[in-house]
Amino acid sequence: MNEALSQELISKFDLHPAQPAEAQHSFKALELVHEQGMRAFLDCYRPLMKGLDDKAAAAYLGSWFSSLALAVQYSLSVYSTIPVISLSCLSIHLIPASGYCRIAFSLQDWEMENGPKEEMREAWRNEVLVRFYRDTAAPLLHSLHEASGLSLSDLWGQLPTKFNYYIELFADGLQDSKLLDTVQDDYRYLKHNLPADILGMKRNPFDVTVRRIEALDDPERTVQMRNRCCLYYRTEGGSYCYTCPRLKEEERAARRVEFGKKAAHAHG
Repeated sequence: MNEALSQELISKFDLHPAQPAEAQHSFKALELVHEQGMRAFLDCYRPLMKGLDDKAAAAYLGSWFSSLALAVQYSLSVYSTIPVISLSCLSIHLIPASGYCRIAFSLQDWEMENGPKEEMREAWRNEVLVRFYRDTAAPLLHSLHEASGLSLSDLWGQLPTKFNYYIELFADGLQDSKLLDTVQDDYRYLKHNLPADILGMKRNPFDVTVRRIEALDDPERTVQMRNRCCLYYRTEGGSYCYTCPRLKEEERAARRVEFGKKAAHAHG
């Protein structure tokens, strides 16, 4: 058991070896692949995240699910070891906090699968990613699509935004050039070579072009635009985010002006 990896899975990705103590509602993933189970999850989750409809709750779950997918990607690239995740051992937990609801994950069996020697690693990596997306991610997101009515492309589309953000963060923090190559090469496989049909899609949803826009608070800095709308505007008191692809450029510019006025007033 890799203790360092175990701690990182808990702290970075909210993936736990047991149900988190603060969890108020817990669901077995195996039950969520059936529409009735997923509907029960949405009925519980929607009021906690203040969603106005099931589609908003589904988009939020899709976004939280990217943490689990990132846990696999990170473990694979940085440790050449992965947590063994299957529908039968995975649970999803709702943890209400002030004003929002966190989603965490746990595994009934906390086991790690170690990668093979370097010359066999590529085939192992490909097999590991296909297995996770085909056997765990796709069944859950398909069930979520059926229960909520949110399109599969909008559900899968929640993942690339977080992936691109975190891969950039990982890369910026790495001093080891060999490890950096591994991180980028593994992500390249996910983006360009993971078969789209195992996801139920015509094209790979990770294969997107990152669009950068001027940061709200600093004209010298750019930030990534979201790949798909997170449906925050379909929550109580919600609106389009500054990085939302649905926001018109003139509205984005107006928000920058408004932010600048407020900042100037606050410092005045």
